[in-house]
Amino acid sequence: MTVAPRRTRRILAAALAGALVPAGLATGAAAQDTEAALVAEKTAPEILAEIGAEGDAEAWLLFTGSPDYGAAFDAAAKEQKGAAAVAAAKAYAETSQRDAVDVLDAAGADYESYWGASTIKVQADEDLLADLAALDTVEAVVAAPEYDMIEPVAPDGKDEAGGGFQTWDAVQSAAVEWGVADVGAPEVWDEGFTGEGITVASIDTGVQYDHPALADSYRGNNGDGTYTHDYNFYDIQDVCAGDAPCDDDGHGTHTMGTMVGNGGIGVAPDAEWIAVNGCCPSIETLILAGQWIAAPTDAEGRNPDPLKAPHVVNNSWGTTIPGYDPIYAEVVDLWHASGIIPVFAAGNNGPACLTMSTPGVYENVIAVGAYDEDHVVAEFSSRGHGLGGTLKPDVSAPGVAVRSSLPGDEYGLGDGTSMAAPHVAGAIALLMSASPTLEGDYEAVYETITGTAVDTPDDQCTGDDEANNVYGHGRIDVEDAVDEAPAGKFGSLSGTVTDQHGDPVAGARLVFEGGVVREATTNADGEYAFERIPAGRYRVSATKFLYGDATGTVRVNRNAAAVFDTEMELLETRTVAGQVVDGGGQGWPLDATVSTAAGEAVADTDPLTGEYSLVIPAEGDWPLTVETAYPGYEVVTVDPDDAALIEVPTADGCLAPGFGSTTLDERFETLAAPTGWEVVNNGDDDFPWVFDDPWGYGNMTPGSGGYAEANSDASDIEALTDTDLITAPFDLSAASEPTLSWANFFVDGGIGSEAEVLLSTDGGATWEQVWYTNEDLEATVETVDLTEWADQTAVQLKFHFTDNATWAYWWMVDNVRVGGCEALDGGLVRGHVTDAATGAPIEGARVVDPASGSGAVTDASGMYVLFTDPGDRTLEVSAPGYAAGTAAATVADGAVTGADAELEAES
Repeated sequence: MTVAPRRTRRILAAALAGALVPAGLATGAAAQDTEAALVAEKTAPEILAEIGAEGDAEAWLLFTGSPDYGAAFDAAAKEQKGAAAVAAAKAYAETSQRDAVDVLDAAGADYESYWGASTIKVQADEDLLADLAALDTVEAVVAAPEYDMIEPVAPDGKDEAGGGFQTWDAVQSAAVEWGVADVGAPEVWDEGFTGEGITVASIDTGVQYDHPALADSYRGNNGDGTYTHDYNFYDIQDVCAGDAPCDDDGHGTHTMGTMVGNGGIGVAPDAEWIAVNGCCPSIETLILAGQWIAAPTDAEGRNPDPLKAPHVVNNSWGTTIPGYDPIYAEVVDLWHASGIIPVFAAGNNGPACLTMSTPGVYENVIAVGAYDEDHVVAEFSSRGHGLGGTLKPDVSAPGVAVRSSLPGDEYGLGDGTSMAAPHVAGAIALLMSASPTLEGDYEAVYETITGTAVDTPDDQCTGDDEANNVYGHGRIDVEDAVDEAPAGKFGSLSGTVTDQHGDPVAGARLVFEGGVVREATTNADGEYAFERIPAGRYRVSATKFLYGDATGTVRVNRNAAAVFDTEMELLETRTVAGQVVDGGGQGWPLDATVSTAAGEAVADTDPLTGEYSLVIPAEGDWPLTVETAYPGYEVVTVDPDDAALIEVPTADGCLAPGFGSTTLDERFETLAAPTGWEVVNNGDDDFPWVFDDPWGYGNMTPGSGGYAEANSDASDIEALTDTDLITAPFDLSAASEPTLSWANFFVDGGIGSEAEVLLSTDGGATWEQVWYTNEDLEATVETVDLTEWADQTAVQLKFHFTDNATWAYWWMVDNVRVGGCEALDGGLVRGHVTDAATGAPIEGARVVDPASGSGAVTDASGMYVLFTDPGDRTLEVSAPGYAAGTAAATVADGAVTGADAELEAES
């Protein structure tokens, strides 16, 4: 995980009218030293300055040349374009990066490589930078741009509660929201075009997939109350419970509602949506999100498939200062070659000219400005021009008092170009559903959308009545765009899928490939139907797990009804059943998921017995993947013939519950300072070590649940954050191994904070440093050899953090352990904490065994897992807003016991 910066520290690699590196930078050095000249010529000045001051710096390598997208652009169908484009991008990344990878591997450097934009991220010092700059294949070394959501502006000057969205009772639902009506969507609906057959995507904060306005249009909705999230949502930030889409901000749910929401909030209500929550922790996350858009993957990020890419992608994010990012430009090029239409918010940096946000400033994206219900440009809307004097924004759309969906089945108003851009993405979906020949054709879509926009004069930032740098080509008008687009020829198509016995096959996936690609899933009666589908010949494939594949062809004639029925053979099956247990020495049943490699069959174990059962084909190779819900266990693969008893080993790091050391083992699950430990505040702010996550950052260490946190980011700009966390004395001589370890997350970003661990054997009178860092160590398990003090009986450790008054980031610590990793005496208690009146799960409830001091915190499903001593236990359960309660459990050594609790809400 990479931390999302909260303030801008560096300008983008080049300004609007500037080059990547000043041409004269290396003039004198070239005559003196070729190596130094190459470094200066290729490297951004801020990187050179940071290396000079700090010794190293984060650097991003750009490479000469570009992917050969010829085959992609020549392909007729969008899906063929996508497959060719992804193959070309991967091939270019492999060849262009080869020399740099050899240098990095030889140096033992830690680096990350990407193919969506052929680039490598590396922490480089002066010597490594010189070796890289010397390569002919390395074109430039740049600093990472900083991106963020284009935050909504609170409507009517209201407080920005809910992330800038206004959700007070006075917000009333209209039959059709003003922005949807303003762009002409209802008139297009009346013609019968509502977005059917088109998939829109967003890179945003996620989406509430089961929101009443969005559930029906989610591509992962199977139509029978179940959902398939593979290829339809990617939790790239790893913040959602399980694989299901989530949105902990609201921005992504709001923008998606404007694109495809029902009930009058969405422009294209019958288009399907997919999403990735890539906005906006870092450029790394955004690149990976861009790759996913071009080739969606399963929920684990595996098995990419460009055939499942969307038709249009909305991006309501960008930089907060004008500039040009050469890295993400390559991702946009990949989308173009894949036939994906990129739409970006122009930014909320107005009202001055030259305030366009990147990537909206790129020439090859549709950047969208915002106007209000009176067709007056919003004051906040960013203005152009763009690069080389190009027109920006390209078009404008409704972006003031836009009502759309919000998490929690709610609705609210928002202002911003973030709200305007999805109007255009939805309009493009309507346009392509009416004119399928436009699918995958950016130039034709652009000309149609801009050519039919309503002229809106404004001379503030140069331009004329027909096109200017305030409204672009004008206000979007999808009704006229559809009228001007090539007329589509359509028919209808329906059919039934049965097995060899004539029984209907529900949930079969049919793919129709022709001039366009359409998909359908059969209902409970084995039926499917397209009320409208482009005329032409289609190759058909039907697939479903436990059935043999079926293929065929069908021709759909204009204004005629075609029928395609098919039969799928129900295969012989076998039932695999067994038990999943701990293999590290406890032997207790595990809460785990057992699945086939591609997730065709999935079974969850009974968490109290470890038992599971699933059905697979009788023939073929079907290895099973076993992944536990508890931290600290390996992911294992077993043969179905060996799956009666699956013993899962513990992973390195000793993070599994019930394993640790009797000398010192603290997991901070009580969300308070451990008994006998001391917190010292040496600073001049009110932010010493805390344990209850008061700022909602979440545990970023490899541990889970509660953790200790020293946080400069939460402090005032000029205040000193300096704090100690001191353990109670312990007998190191009794430890089976004189080793300290802990789950760690330290991030500084080169600002000036430091973290160290010190040791004392004299009650804290003197301290000796045993570990130190001022460099980022994200999600690591740190170990320290304490052999020098192995005979000491009263040892204390001090975790000391200081930001040196630089307003830096934070240090998170979990699973502090001294000694070996052993199976401890005790058992697991697991259960759910729910609201007594509604039965709703309570997230963040504290469950504590006061007798042993063990504790746990419930997750989003209200579930907790607690390791404690054997015997009759009375657990104390509490949560904000609820009266305290209890749960009784009889804990057996090496076993799992269930104990649920209900809490009464405080009146």
